[in-house]
Order: sequence, then structure tokens, then C-alpha cells
Amino acid sequence: MKPFAFHEPQSVAGAIEALEAGRENARLIAGGSDLLGQLKDDLVHYERLVSLGAIEGMREFHGDQSGLRIGAGATLARLEHDPLLTGPYSILAEAARGIATPEIRNQGTVGGNLCQRPRCLHYRSSWISCLKKGGADCPAVESSHQQYLSVFGGAGCFSVHASDLAPPLLALHASAVVAAKGGERTIPLSEFFAGPEQDVRRENTLSRNEVLTAVVVPAAPEGWRGAYLKFRERNAGDFPLVSVAFGCSLVEGKMQNVRMVLGAVSPVPRPCPEAEAVLEGQRPDPEFLEAAANAAFAPATPLPHNGFKVEIGRALVLRAMSQVLELDDH
Repeated sequence: MKPFAFHEPQSVAGAIEALEAGRENARLIAGGSDLLGQLKDDLVHYERLVSLGAIEGMREFHGDQSGLRIGAGATLARLEHDPLLTGPYSILAEAARGIATPEIRNQGTVGGNLCQRPRCLHYRSSWISCLKKGGADCPAVESSHQQYLSVFGGAGCFSVHASDLAPPLLALHASAVVAAKGGERTIPLSEFFAGPEQDVRRENTLSRNEVLTAVVVPAAPEGWRGAYLKFRERNAGDFPLVSVAFGCSLVEGKMQNVRMVLGAVSPVPRPCPEAEAVLEGQRPDPEFLEAAANAAFAPATPLPHNGFKVEIGRALVLRAMSQVLELDDH
């Protein structure tokens, strides 16, 4: 690992100031479970790391009738165990519980999970040049190692977003609170993530001197409940190959406020409005569930060696819907 200066400001304003002073050679660090691995593997190098660990306000976590405000510095373990995350919000605890290992959940943060870099094996190798590291092309397209690659295209880069928290937060219509020198702004989380068509070197819309400070979750519709499921190569401590967040309300036996978001199958978390439209206002009959699972993956264009993710995805969607609707597994 190459040497770097470590700064630990006491406020968000101080963190922004340190980022501005470091210009392109500065990077934020929270729990560090992703960034430190990249530094050790010589994938990236920054002359200055700006820690968020000493900023108390970043760890605030509270809720009321209007919803939740989750500080970006809150740990994944906090989400896993916090009593606020019950009812419609239990989908977040469910997602946090499946991330990595207890040791990493004690250190990793909400903001870090949302801002993590891709798990593409080509990006993660210091020996391989790729678009995300300033290379000329995407070598993954010709590789047989495509489990962490998109089945929904990629505008030149086919790496996928591996966040476990992003799909359920999007299903809950969450927003991101972003601080900059000029003040604070709140944007829908759907506008926070960025695909390669916007900037192949980045996965979100944060500028160099901005800080994700919190996630705001509005009150869920009455009776809404959800589930988050993921498929991974190993049962413990692994990243998703496919994931799905699904939820709805049942009103007089019919599905309402249907929401479905896929993870780890495209460069950004993927909402499924086509599948939601199949289910909205319908009774949870098997024919509609099958049609929704098919609709979710109808636009898929898998690479030569990852078509298996489409079949796994359909099965996972069916299982998530069955769990929420308390039906027998399909």
C-alpha cells in the first residue's frame, strides 16, 4: 500500500473543506472495508483520505410518523438490530443482515454500502486494464468470469452495482441527503446512482467535494410489507449475484403500491415498472406472479456466460412475491 495522509475532521463542513484541499487526490473513507481493499490491491491511490468516523451527526438514526432518517455513518449492524426497523421497514433489516460477516457489519456503513465500487473480477485485478480504471475497453465481455456482470446491457462497461441496501431503499422510495460547500440538497435515490452512459469511471452522481450524509425514507403506505432476497455463491459473507426487493399492500385482497427493484443485474439498481404494472390492482393469483417474474427479465440481454442469472432472477422474484403474500413457494 502506498502512503497517504489521514484527516479526521469533526464536522461535515470540515470534511468538504479537506476534500477541496486535496482536489483529485482526496477520497472519503467511512468503515473502509471496500476502500482499504482497493488500496491494498493497488487498484487506486489517493494522497489524502478524509475520514467521516468522528462526525457524530453522520450516525444519527431516528424515525417518526413521517418516516426514517438514517445517517450515512450508521453501521450495518445498527440496521440489523434497530427496533425502528419493523413492519414495512423490516426489509432494510433483512437486507443488512445478509451483508458480509458480523465483523464487517460492525464496521461497514450505510453510505459505504451505497457508494461501494463494483465487484467485477476484472476491475478488482490490478493486472487488468478496464474502462473503469482508465483503460480502452471492457475485457469482461470476452471472459468466462461474468457472474458479477450485467444481464441488462452496460454502455461499454458491464459491471453491476452490488449494494444490498439500494434495492430495498429504492422500493421504499428513499431519498439521499447530500452536503456540499453551498449547502444541502435532497434527491430521490433513483437519481443518486449513475450508469456508465453518464460516467464510466463512477457509480453515483456525487461530485468530488460532496458528502452523502443521510438517507430519508418516507412513511410507507398502510399495510405495506416487503422482502429482500439474494442469491450468492456462498451462504456466508458473499456479494449478490442476483437480488430483489419486493413489496406491496393487500387491500380487499388486491395488490396495491406494488414495488419491485432488482440488484446485481445491471450497472445501477433496476426498478421493474413493467412487472409492477402486471400486479397492481390484481389478486395474487399464480398467473399474475408468473407474468410479473417474466416481465421483470423480459428486457434482459445476457452476455455469453451469465444467462444463468436470468433464470435465477425469475425464481428469486417468485420466491420474494410468495414470501410477502404468504403463499406457498413457487
